[in-house]
Amino acid sequence: MAISYSQVMNLLSSIAIAVPDQLDCDGCFELISEFAEAELRGETLSENLKKVELHLQQCPCCAYEYEALLEAVRMADMQ
Repeated sequence: MAISYSQVMNLLSSIAIAVPDQLDCDGCFELISEFAEAELRGETLSENLKKVELHLQQCPCCAYEYEALLEAVRMADMQ
């Protein structure tokens, strides 16, 4: 299966903004609930949580999961 021009451009864009010591998706999921709690409380992020924030900016799949988590936490707080 061939990839499209836009897929190539998205891949190159992701490579260009990649940072050394960046979290992968598994690492992000390990810290995502801690990140959500810190963000909802307005706390200053630790270095590890800043890596989660960066990953979420670059990974649509993890960002989607994070938004779902936030929605669940907000709904639980309303009850």
